Formats: sequence, C-alpha cells, structure tokens
Amino acid sequence: MVNFQKLKWRTPEIVVFLYAYGLFMHVPVIQQYVYSRIAKSKGFPYDAHKKTGCGNITILNATMQHIEQEVQSLASYVHLGIVMFAALPSVVMSLLIGSWTDSRGRRPALFLPALGSTLESIVVILVMYFEWPIYVLFVGASINGLCGSFTTIIMGTMAYIADTTHEDQRSLRLAILEFMVFFGAMVSQLTSGLWIEKYSFIIPYWFILSCLSLSCILVIAIVPESRPPDVIQNKTAFCSCRSLQNVYKVYMTPREGGRRNLFLLTLSSGVTNLILQGVAGVIVLFVLHTPLCFSPKLVGYLSALRYLSIGVGAVLGIKVLGRWLSVINISRVGMLSTMASYILFGFSTKIFIVFLVPFAGLFMGCVVPILRGIMSRIVSQDEQGALFSAVASLEMLCHLCGTFLFNSLYPASLKFHFPGFVFFLGAIITWIPFILIW
Repeated sequence: MVNFQKLKWRTPEIVVFLYAYGLFMHVPVIQQYVYSRIAKSKGFPYDAHKKTGCGNITILNATMQHIEQEVQSLASYVHLGIVMFAALPSVVMSLLIGSWTDSRGRRPALFLPALGSTLESIVVILVMYFEWPIYVLFVGASINGLCGSFTTIIMGTMAYIADTTHEDQRSLRLAILEFMVFFGAMVSQLTSGLWIEKYSFIIPYWFILSCLSLSCILVIAIVPESRPPDVIQNKTAFCSCRSLQNVYKVYMTPREGGRRNLFLLTLSSGVTNLILQGVAGVIVLFVLHTPLCFSPKLVGYLSALRYLSIGVGAVLGIKVLGRWLSVINISRVGMLSTMASYILFGFSTKIFIVFLVPFAGLFMGCVVPILRGIMSRIVSQDEQGALFSAVASLEMLCHLCGTFLFNSLYPASLKFHFPGFVFFLGAIITWIPFILIW
C-alpha cells in the first residue's frame, strides 16, 4: 500500500477538477453552438445573446412550431452522433487500459484522456472559427474516444483511490471524487452562460482548452504513481489479450463477497448511468423549448445548481445518512431522490419549477460512489484496475445506449406535444437498479 501521508496533497482530484471543468463546460457550449448553427440554417429565431432563447417571442405560430421541432430534432441527433463517436472507441480503450494499469501504473489512465479532450477542443475551435460543417465535430469526438475519454480518466482515478485508501474509507473517498467532478461542473456552468451571452462561443472554448491542457501538465508534474514498480509483480503489455482475460477473471473468480453480488452491482451501476446520462442529454433541449425558452445564462445557472446538489448530496448523504442507514440503503434513498427529481422535471412548465428539481434530486449523487465502493471491497488490490475498467466501459456503453434512447424518444415526444415524457421514462427505469440491489 502506498504511503497515505505522502500522497495527501498530491492526489489526482485537482486533475479531475480541471478535466471536469473543461468537459462539463464543453457539454452546454457545444449543444447550444450546434443548436445555434442549426437554428440559423433553418431560419428559427434563436439568439444566444438575448434573455430568452426564442428571440423576442415565446408563443409560436404553427409554422414556427414546425421549424422549432425540426431544429430540436436535428440538434438531438447531432448530439447523439457526438456521444456515439466518443463512446464506442472509449469502451474498448478503457477495457485495454484499465487492466494494463494494474501492471504499469495509473498515471497513463489520467494523462491519455486529458490529451484526447485537449485535441478535441482544438478541432471544435477550428470548426467555430472557420464555420466548417458541424459534422466535423464527430472527428474531434473520435480522437477523444480513442484516447479513452471520460470513461478512462474516471476509471483511472477510481483505481488510484483504491490503491491509496483503506476499505472503510473508500466509499466516502469516491463520494469526494464525485463531489470534485460535480464541483468542477458547477463552477463551469456558472460562467458558461454568461460567457456565451457576452462573447458568443469561441472565447469560452479557448478557456475550455486551457483547463484541459493544464490537466495534462499536472498529471506529469505533480501526481505521483500509486503503483510504483516495486509493488508490481506481473507486467502486461498494452493492447494484449491478457488485459481482457484479467477483466473476465474478475467476474468469473469465486469470491467471499459473492460473485453474484458483483454482477448485480455492476449491472445496477450501468443502468443508473444509462438513466443519468440519457436524461442529461435532453435537459438543455427541454429548457430551450417553448414555453421555458431558457437563455444561455439560465441554462448555466440550472446546470450549476444541478451539479452542486449532486456533488454536495453525494458527500452529505454518505456522511450524514450513514449515521442511521447502511450504505446500501443510502443508495436506495438516492434512487428515490432521482425518481422524484425526474417526475418534477416532467411536469415543469414554469422556470421556478425547473429550479426546484435539483433540490428534489439532492441525494441522487450517492448512488454511483456507493455501488463502486462496495464493488471495490469485493475484489483484491491487484484487480482494481481490471474491475473499474469493466465498470467504466459498461457505464460508457450504457451512456451511449441512454443517449440513443432518450435522444431518439425526445424528438418523437415533440410530435405529441409531450416533451416531458423522457423524464417520466427515466423515473420508471430507475426502479430496475432499485430492485436489483434489494
């Protein structure tokens, strides 16, 4: 085990914070940029510089309603394409890199995704400057995916934490990691809307590039290796079949904590991610739609409040509710909180109702770190990378499936004037992991 005191102030959370800041600022900026480009080409009155996203009107005639549906649908499908081109290669890369880090160290799993996101940012800036076709964004997403994307950096950080913490503190430490991710997201959202309104899209993206570049530098400069050569017994070559065999062995080896429990926890984590990421992919489109017509500033404030509540709720939920409830029951409370937030979102027709949603979902951030912490305690120290690579790959695959499902259903729901349908569906699917961990 690595010396904890030595790593106290040199942990990867600062890298994750910067990466999350850039990544989560990227999501609303790129969604609104795509929406703006499509609206402009279709003649829809969307203006990112005004207090309402629907130009000067909030009640649309039949023609404008039809054009709005076209814009929303196409923007939804472009977002799906961006996610797909990043997710598919990242699933494979995470499986290969995860087990490889058990024998070669964790730092490559932190550096490669940060580098990939930096290169994607450069592609996005070029698209914005030269107004290239928005489908060129798929190229940047592919580069990011081939470097592992968000899947791999989270996998690497989870394995790093497993290397450097005791078992009884692991769920809390993973919750703190979750908080750092969503704190970075919150800070980015507080500024993204204001920057878009004042400077349009290019200036915010230069800042995103700066954050991601700095995260690359910090991995090299300050983060020590949690698995130095003297603690590694068997070394695995990169992109070898042995990496995949190690992942297979994690789930096939009989265990004291129960192989069946490991399967169910992994499946629950994947389904939870399917819902969270699937719903998150349509939130911006939902609030841009009439009658809400959010401006970029309001989109940023809402996203910041959502991420703050998830991050704070993850830490407080485990720390406070842990006085009276077991960790598995805390995760059930988090799932009930998730359902409540989605139901409230589905009924939102007023701005103030939308801003009540994060409070209803305060404890939704408890679910994932608890499930990860329990899984981490079931496997051995030398299997942490293989485990978390499998978990991260499944979560990214579920992210892709969730994005495909919700971004396909959302345009269909607009034809029936029922855009809130996707949120009710998310609440229903949340019952699946709730039952699996019963």
